[in-house]
Amino acid sequence: MPTPIDLKAPIYPDCFYHVVFKSIDGLLLFNHEKDHCVFQDRFKKFLGDFVAIWSFCLIPNHTHFVLKIKSRESINLFLGKLAHQNLTVSMKAFIANQNEELLFNAMIERQVNSFMVSYANYVNNKFNRKGGIFQKPFKRIKIEDESHLQQAIIYTNANAQKHDLVNDFKTYSFSSYPLIIANDHYFIDAKSVIEFFESKEKFIRLHQEQVDYFYGNNWPSSKLE
Repeated sequence: MPTPIDLKAPIYPDCFYHVVFKSIDGLLLFNHEKDHCVFQDRFKKFLGDFVAIWSFCLIPNHTHFVLKIKSRESINLFLGKLAHQNLTVSMKAFIANQNEELLFNAMIERQVNSFMVSYANYVNNKFNRKGGIFQKPFKRIKIEDESHLQQAIIYTNANAQKHDLVNDFKTYSFSSYPLIIANDHYFIDAKSVIEFFESKEKFIRLHQEQVDYFYGNNWPSSKLE
């Protein structure tokens, strides 16, 4: 079944998106603890200069991210430091016509697809298999306002509890929640998230309040799992 158009939002600078990478036919994306580290390292390699991660949760057969696309100026600065031979075709097209939003979208999609291929190669090499492991295209919804952003962050951080992997989302190791609490900036923009919630105490309180409410009254259904 084709991916609905509302789950393929165009990607623009300085905007937030709720992004999901889902495996094909329920294939496990993570079979060992090391796999989570490889996933994050490869995500950072291909996308770290293009997006800031505001939340994530790595579920066995899919992953959630809340991403802020970096500014046009920041991305231009990064591209300007790359050797010409390291520029992709989509990067060159964007550099040549930076006012064309579709070229910006194509460049980010290219980076995402490169990440997915890289991680698929890692999984395939481990298990002597071939082919893709992710559903394509990857699903993403543009986050339109602060209320939506807050809900997306909390929904993402609590996703392991939603899928009954843990009884308490705070105990799940493979989400951004413990990293934000620990002020760990290697993979997550913890500082910006806490500033958005106004304080660490409010971040903790709002997470618990929303999770308690929604799991007592059924979390609203989401096309993004």
